[in-house]
Amino acid sequence: MRWLQAFFPNDQHPDHHKPLDGLRGLAVLMVVFGHGSNHGLGPFGADSLLIRGKLGVYLFFVLSAYLLDRQIIKMFRQGRAGWDYWLYYISRRVLRIFPLFFLALIVFRIANASGLKVVINDWKEVWQHLALQRGDHIFWSIPVEFKYYLISPIILLLFHRLFRWNSYVVAVTLLALMVGSHWFVLWWNPDGTSTLWFLNIFLLGTVVALIEQLRPNLWNTLTQSTTTTYAGWAVLLIFSIWSWQAKDYTNIASFIPASVLWSIALIASFKTGLWQTILSWKPLRWVGAVSFSMYLFHIPVLMWVKSFALPSEIAWLSYLALTAGVSAMTFLMVERPLQNFKPFVHGSTGTKPTS
Repeated sequence: MRWLQAFFPNDQHPDHHKPLDGLRGLAVLMVVFGHGSNHGLGPFGADSLLIRGKLGVYLFFVLSAYLLDRQIIKMFRQGRAGWDYWLYYISRRVLRIFPLFFLALIVFRIANASGLKVVINDWKEVWQHLALQRGDHIFWSIPVEFKYYLISPIILLLFHRLFRWNSYVVAVTLLALMVGSHWFVLWWNPDGTSTLWFLNIFLLGTVVALIEQLRPNLWNTLTQSTTTTYAGWAVLLIFSIWSWQAKDYTNIASFIPASVLWSIALIASFKTGLWQTILSWKPLRWVGAVSFSMYLFHIPVLMWVKSFALPSEIAWLSYLALTAGVSAMTFLMVERPLQNFKPFVHGSTGTKPTS
């Protein structure tokens, strides 16, 4: 059906890798299933990987860093990162995040005023969130990720201007950044919405982008190896075993191992095989397409469903169905039109970001 194509606007773009949509779908389902499980909904056990919402958010971070940084690296190396590109870059990031973010904050405020147990107790909190001064409940990830959008170009500019993309110098600098940020966070203990807490997760996504762009022979080896066929499944197996032991993934010591594993799963998606096939499954890709809407609006849906005395199975199915419906609606009415709206057009790039 033609209307379904609105959910897959980048499918014909040569730079778009479809299995990454599936990884986004997996990430947001872990968040949705996790919050459902917290309220007694869903068929998953307490140790199931599929209810580890924090891991899902870390996967989002790795994917975002990879997709955006590979574009920035291309623009720098091709000499096309002029002011028109940066105006395009920041306008796309603002339009991607803030309109839907603002709508979600309003929905949360109204839901809170209506008696549902959600955050945003006062209208001033809406403006504090928009100013990235706070991040309550699911909104914690918004300031974390958006600030990385501003940090990343500075790091890559350093690699471009000072290091001339020397792979060894870049690798040593990244290692120093990761070690330094880890110890600085332990010493300084910034607030929970500081990007410094999660910088190493993003940087692992950047590492994948750098390997792809700077070391094509290594990239081909990694993505075409016969063992890569099984790497995605191995990652899920390791995470599943880890989930039996871990209570949560909020400890900073878990960030690098988790992001390394997700980076391996990302690389494995480029190898033809069952892992790539599953991630390319259109229903999972559809979930990935509406993942931002689903992430922002599933909590009010969950709390509204919980306000009715429904049997748990019906409540679970209602939660999923309504979340999917609301996500589709907000995607088509807000996200998709904004994707087509380009106040600044970078006509010389010849490519467009697919994130």
